[in-house]
Amino acid sequence: MNILLIVDPQYDFIDGTLPVPRAREGMDRLAKVLPDMSIDHIIITMDAHTIDHCSFKAQGGLWPAHCVKYSPGAAIDSNLFEAVATRVSKHHTPITYIEKATSQDRDEYSAFTTSYPRIMDNADIIYVAGIAGDVCVHTSVGDLVRQGLGEKMCVVTDACPSLDGGEKLSALISESGLQQTTTTSLPLNH
Repeated sequence: MNILLIVDPQYDFIDGTLPVPRAREGMDRLAKVLPDMSIDHIIITMDAHTIDHCSFKAQGGLWPAHCVKYSPGAAIDSNLFEAVATRVSKHHTPITYIEKATSQDRDEYSAFTTSYPRIMDNADIIYVAGIAGDVCVHTSVGDLVRQGLGEKMCVVTDACPSLDGGEKLSALISESGLQQTTTTSLPLNH
């Protein structure tokens, strides 16, 4: 079984209040191949912040307000959403959505700090893409590696745009011995 994990593919990280360099290009590359990828399940994580979340600058945090639950900025990028919808209608691929950072007083860069969806245990490979490579993707991958899924992980490097240009995620890939690929090398259904 092959799983695609997409971390935080949300509008605010692409064209919104906290844009990551090259996020549009990364998500568009993923959207182009996603409908025909050889995958059996999709997992999508999403920030779902309160309007007064502790990570926001107005509350003394590091970041501008972003991905406030039910706001347009919290929505999955429309191009990627269309690709997911096409995938589901063509192949009936199940999707698991996971909201994170939902509590006002606690920030979470990973949805997998203490657990993960058990379907991941059945995976032969878990392809990982999303935003930002050096923040939420990095932390999510690190948590999954710590929980014993490292040998299943394959990071889709050109679909993980980063604030730091990819250095932190590349270091984690090397240190953890993770597989990596690009969108042009992903296996497709024929």
